[in-house]
Amino acid sequence: MKRCPLCSTELNRTLLEANLPAFSCPGCHGLWVSSNEYLSWLSPDFSYPISELDIAREFDTPYPVADNNQAIFCPDCGRFLRRFQIWPNHKFHLDRCGSCNGIWFDRNEWQTLQAQNLHKQINIFFTEAWQEKLRSKEMKQRFENMYLELFGFEDYEKIKSIRHWLTEHPNGNRLIAYLTDRDPYKG
Repeated sequence: MKRCPLCSTELNRTLLEANLPAFSCPGCHGLWVSSNEYLSWLSPDFSYPISELDIAREFDTPYPVADNNQAIFCPDCGRFLRRFQIWPNHKFHLDRCGSCNGIWFDRNEWQTLQAQNLHKQINIFFTEAWQEKLRSKEMKQRFENMYLELFGFEDYEKIKSIRHWLTEHPNGNRLIAYLTDRDPYKG
């Protein structure tokens, strides 16, 4: 008998998609999907490289995502579930067991991934390459916000244009040296 990692209610067997069995919680409406069942559901020749998943595209969350903030345990093996962020700048995480690789979906998370057509790429989100992409994207956004605050919109747009021109120019390094020299005419 499997119990919900959030509310300890007994989980019921259900089908998420044709041939994709799962366990659902009648209390909190979360879902538990075994790694083996998920991988069996994906076609054997199915492969979706990380490079094909566009991290820059908009991610609209059509359903309220009930992301939990508590430590939870695997319904299969009892180990801690590790939280993985799914998309940059969204409070949307999935919990995955590091031992048996089962996945816990809080209420509406599966439906949200389905609506985004990401429900067949879930394992990508648990890779170090994807998590690094997320960190990089979020860091870039933090710097963007900082520069916007420091320079203001108009000056920031202007300096980005100049920066782009300098990096593309064949004498870009010399132009930068000229600009940064306090007195470029002094010998």
